[in-house]
Amino acid sequence: MKSRIFWKIFLPFWILQTCLMLGLFTRIHSSFGPDRPWWVQPERRAMPVLARSAVWRYSTRGRDALREMLNGIKLQGRSEYWLFDAQLNELSGLPLPAYAREAVQKALANQGISRSRRYSTFLAEKITDQKGQDFIFAGEFNVPPLMRIFPVGIIVTILIGSLLTSLLCAFLAQYLTRPIVRLRDAAHEIARGNLEARAGRSGSRRRDEINDLVRDFDTMANEIRDLVESNKRVLTGVSHDLRSPIARIRVALSLAATAPEGEREELLNRIEIELLRLNGMIEQILTVARLESGQLKPPIELVPLKQVIEEAVVDARFEVSQSHVEISLEEHCADLTIAGDENMLRSAIENLLRNAIFYSGDEGHVEVVLSARTGMAAITVRDDGPGVPEAALPKLFEPFYRVDDARGAATGGSGLGLSIVAGAVKFHKGSVRARNRRPHGLEVVIELPVAAVAQQEPSLK
Repeated sequence: MKSRIFWKIFLPFWILQTCLMLGLFTRIHSSFGPDRPWWVQPERRAMPVLARSAVWRYSTRGRDALREMLNGIKLQGRSEYWLFDAQLNELSGLPLPAYAREAVQKALANQGISRSRRYSTFLAEKITDQKGQDFIFAGEFNVPPLMRIFPVGIIVTILIGSLLTSLLCAFLAQYLTRPIVRLRDAAHEIARGNLEARAGRSGSRRRDEINDLVRDFDTMANEIRDLVESNKRVLTGVSHDLRSPIARIRVALSLAATAPEGEREELLNRIEIELLRLNGMIEQILTVARLESGQLKPPIELVPLKQVIEEAVVDARFEVSQSHVEISLEEHCADLTIAGDENMLRSAIENLLRNAIFYSGDEGHVEVVLSARTGMAAITVRDDGPGVPEAALPKLFEPFYRVDDARGAATGGSGLGLSIVAGAVKFHKGSVRARNRRPHGLEVVIELPVAAVAQQEPSLK
C-alpha cells in the first residue's frame, strides 16, 4: 500500500476516536447496568409521587377516579400504569398483560425494577396508606425509539466531532509523512546518480525532529556530492599530472633511440629529470593519501617551532635569491614547542611559502608572522598577489584543486601543496584557514596547540 506511514498514523487515530464514540454511546445506554437502563430513571424517580397520588385517588374517590388518573399519565406506546393490592389484584380495571404480575413480583424483589421483555421494563413501588393497607403501584415502560434514547443534538454532535477528528487525523498524518516521502524520493534520486536532489524545501518553517532529519539528510547529500566531485577531481588531476611527465619520457626515449651520441646524453638527463619529478609527484600523492586516511603516523617529539620557521624562511630566501621577492619574518612571542613531527611541519611551512612566493610575482613581498594566542601558536603567511575568488577559499586545501587550471598547468604544480599543509595541520590537531587581503593578496593562518613555551624575551627579525 502506498504511503504506508500515512495509514499507520491515520488509521489508529481514527479507530481510536471511533471506539471512543462507541464507548460513549454504550456507556450512556447502559450506565445503570443492563437491568437498570438510563432512560427509565426519570420515571423511577417519579414512582413514589405517582404511587401516593394513585392510592389517595383510589381511597378517596374510587376506581373510576383512579382509572382516569392512570389513563391521564400514561404515554401511548411508551408507558402503562396499574395499582395492585397486597394480593396483586389490579384495582383500576385497566387491561393487564398476562406477564404483568410475574414482572411486578420480580421488580419488588429487585429494588423496584425488572426487565419483563426484551424491549420493556417494569417498575414497582410498594406503598402503605393511612389505614395501614398495603398497595403496589407498577408501570411498564417500552424502550423508546433511537432518537428518543439518543437525542438528535447529541447524535449530530458526535457525528461532527467524528468528522472533525478524522480531518485532523488526516491533516496530522499528511503533515508528518510529507517530508518523509520527500526524503525517500530524494534518496532514490541520489541512488540513480542525481547528486543535486534534496529533500528540504526553501522557506519551510517546521521546527521538529523530522525537519532536523531532512536538514541533516540534505547536509549529508551536499557532503556526498562534494566528496564525489573531489574524487573525480583527484582522478582527473592524477591522470593529467602523471600523464605529462610520462609522455615527455616516452618522447625522450623515442628520440634517444635514434639521436647522435652528444644529444643522447642530453635526452637521458631530461628523462632523469622527468623521473625525479614523477617520483616527487607520486610521493606527494602518497603523502596526501596517508594524511587523509590517518595511516601516516611518524614518531611524536617536541619540536621548536621558532627554529623550524626560521630555517624554512632561510631556505625560501635562498630559492628566490635570483629574483626580487622579499620575505620578512616577525616573531611576536617566545620560543614555542609543538608536539609533533618536525619534517611534516617544515614541509607544510615550505609549501605555504612556495605558494605565496609564486603568486606574489617578481617584485612581491611575503610576510611570515609567528605569534601566540591562549595556548595556541599562530603562523601567518601573507602575500601581495591577486588573491582568489571568495567561493574558492573553502576548496583551497582540497587535493588537486586549482583556482585556475591553465595557470596551474603553466607552473607545473600538482595542486597538492596546500592539501599537504591541511593534512599536516590536522595531524597536529590544529586548524588552517585562508582569507583574501585588501586591496589584494592572500593570508593563510595556521594554529597549532602549544606543548611548552620557553622563557625568553620575544625577538623580531
